[in-house]
Amino acid sequence: MYWSAFIFGFLGSFHCVGMCGPIVLAVPGKSWFARVSYNLGRAATYTLMGVAMGFVGEGFTLVGWQQALSVAVGGAMLLIVVFTKYKHFDLPINGALEKMWVFSKTKLGPLFKSKSPAAPFLIGLVNGLLPCGLVYAALFAAVSMGGITGSALYMALFGLGTAPLLMGVAAFGGILSPAVRNRFNKAVPYFLGLVAVLLILRGLNLGIPMISPKMDSPGKMEHMHHSQILPDGAASFTGVKRQAYKTPKGEVYSPLGWCGTGFTVANLTTIGI
Repeated sequence: MYWSAFIFGFLGSFHCVGMCGPIVLAVPGKSWFARVSYNLGRAATYTLMGVAMGFVGEGFTLVGWQQALSVAVGGAMLLIVVFTKYKHFDLPINGALEKMWVFSKTKLGPLFKSKSPAAPFLIGLVNGLLPCGLVYAALFAAVSMGGITGSALYMALFGLGTAPLLMGVAAFGGILSPAVRNRFNKAVPYFLGLVAVLLILRGLNLGIPMISPKMDSPGKMEHMHHSQILPDGAASFTGVKRQAYKTPKGEVYSPLGWCGTGFTVANLTTIGI
């Protein structure tokens, strides 16, 4: 699924050129450092949004609803793309979105005039907050990644996917004609539909590598990475797992629920050892 985030971002960047092209061209500094900084700023904002959505997704994972969430999100995306006029997730800007739009424009003005080396990065950070249907579609998909790390990585790859074309626009100006941009922009809903189908397949638990990997039952993982039973009855794990943990000798249930990398949990109740 993560590969789709980068492609999603790249295809979406043809839409970004039309919406954010003037901002890209107005970024102070014409060096590659300034262009890279601007795009890293946007990717950083998208990543932080992914972290926020990851908390939501992790909550669903903890109660064993990750697969259902993936199917529900994919189904909702497919319905929006096929049956509504918001095929690009272009929502009307009013209410909270309007306030965010005004806030972002207010903050961008002084930054365009700044001569600070940090200005391009800060412009990117604020630019990432501008209401954008494609970003919201990516967040829609990111929440189904099931955790903070997965959602953040999905949004980071989405942001990096938008960078190549926007950097080209910054370097060469009108690199693409409006007609060419429009053709690619028309392809975006089809790719959104593909992402939606992938999310549905992912949730169906079909055991297809890279598309619908087999998930274990809620609270259990298929295997442990480098787990061992220690002499004192504790267990050491080098992976982050939930609730129930499998070892070569049986199952170990942790009263703490979670184990971090390299963390040792003592006083476990062991079953089948």
